[in-house]
Formats: sequence, C-alpha cells, structure tokens
Amino acid sequence: MRIQRLIGLLCVLADVDKITVQELADRFEVSKRTIFRDLDTLNLAGIPIISYPGIGGGISVIEGYKIDKKILSTDDTRKIFTALKGLKSIDNDISVNSLIAKLLPEEEADIFSQSEYVINFSAWFEDSIVHEKVNTLHKAICNRRCVLLEYVSRNSREKRFVEPYKLIFKQSDWYLYAFCRNRNDFRLFKLRRIISYEVLEDIFEQRQIGNIQLEKDYAKNLFSKRNKKGSIKVVLEYDKKDEFEITQKIDASFFQEINSQTDTGLICFYTSSLSSVSNLIFGVLDKVRVVSPPELYNDIKCRLKIAHGFYKG
Repeated sequence: MRIQRLIGLLCVLADVDKITVQELADRFEVSKRTIFRDLDTLNLAGIPIISYPGIGGGISVIEGYKIDKKILSTDDTRKIFTALKGLKSIDNDISVNSLIAKLLPEEEADIFSQSEYVINFSAWFEDSIVHEKVNTLHKAICNRRCVLLEYVSRNSREKRFVEPYKLIFKQSDWYLYAFCRNRNDFRLFKLRRIISYEVLEDIFEQRQIGNIQLEKDYAKNLFSKRNKKGSIKVVLEYDKKDEFEITQKIDASFFQEINSQTDTGLICFYTSSLSSVSNLIFGVLDKVRVVSPPELYNDIKCRLKIAHGFYKG
C-alpha cells in the first residue's frame, strides 16, 4: 500500500505549487505522522521536499526542481496501464484501482485502454478453484502467515508446512514460491497440485530471497522447428475437420498444407521429450495419428492397451 501512496504523493506534488500536510493526510486517508514519514522517504530518494511554516505555508518541491510528469513516454504509460489492468483481473483490490487512477486521469484512461495488448490472468470462471487459491494465498503472503499444504508431488501426497512469498504466473499455470520447512529450502508449488490448504495463525519472519529458479520453458523444449542436438522429429497426421480442436494443444505454425484429395494434413516438429509428446497426444487421441517415430507409435499403442484394460467388461 505504501508504494502506491508514495507514487500518489509524487503525482500531487507535480500538480500543485504548495499543499499542507493535513490536506495530504485527508486525501490519502492516513495520519499526518505517516505523511511526514513518506516525505522523509521521498527526500532520501532524492526528491527535494521543502516545508513552508506559518499561515499560507505547506509542502512543496524546492524551487527550481520540478518532477517531470512526462518522465514516462506515452508508450511506457500504456504498458504500465496494461500490466495494472492484468493485475486487476485477479485482484480487484482498491489499491490497484487507486494506482491506475493516479497514473491516468479519467479523461485519458479511454485512450490508454486501446492498448495493443490485453492481459487477463483470471480463470474461465470468476469463482474457479484456482482463482480462489490465488486470492487466499495472496492474503497469506501479505500478512506473512504460514500455510499448511496437502500437495501432490511426483511420488506421493505430502503435507508441506510453508512460508509463502510470491505468486508466479508462467505458461498458463500459477505457482506458489514458498520456503518449505519440511525441505528447509525454497520451492515452487503448482497451484493445480494443491489438494487442500490451510492458512495458519503462525507469522513468519522475512527471509532473504535469492534468484527464483523457474522451471525450464516447457513449450520450447517440447516443440521446435529446428533439429537441435538430441532432438527427435515427430510427424502426426490429422483430418481437416479436427484442425481447430488440435490447435488448442499444438501451435498452428507446425501444421503443413492440407492435402485437398484426402482432406488430411501433417503436423511436423522436433522434440527433446517423447514422453511429454505422448502425454499431449492423449489429450487429442481421437484427432491425430502417429506417423513417426516408431517408438512414439509403440508407446501410444502400449498405453492404449493398458487403458483398454480399465474398461473391459
């Protein structure tokens, strides 16, 4: 909340010649003492604040020094506006709305809303489970509250006692970056793998956070147009009528021209992980056929036999 208030103070000081501490306190709905602390912070940051005592006095930026309201270009402001709108899609907190209003007067907001980019992190449904997890864990992070997770790890379900620090959105999935007391180290937890969670009363002390090591780019390793060292070429065949549904899983840039006589097409790409491709194919199993490599064909065939066994009788 404080960073929004500091930005707001800068915006106000850029617009007026002089203003009283009481007026600032009323505007930002805080005490005069808080305003004085914020002004000290701005001073330390290099903004020369001067106080005029007595009747008609107030707070101002020292004469000869002016905050450049155009320090951000139109393009810069548009990008910040777009990012804030993206944040608002998952957190409609009043402070986010307030910051948008301070950065952009109402009459300019419509102009910047025409940005070439629209970022929306919200799930398909407003009350989705992931959306609920994001909101609850965000509150736990802000309040420095420990969380008990029931988590699906690679080999088992586990209870994890964690100190939450960050929520990370990467490649269509949300992650919680937290210090795991069970492992005595920082860990990434995929929100979709959290079965249940409980925000505890325990308050944790802030730890030093190093560079966050995110997972390698899954899509980059799974699909490539180039034959990199150690990669394998995959060729899939599909019917034209299924093209739309398949592009929900595989990027259309890997699709070859449709054969007008058979109404079929090929999907060609290189991969470093046949097992991942095999998992993906099961998501569009009745829409594609494996042409090559043989090991992928055999893996799919074997998995189909196992799946068939589940439904015998």
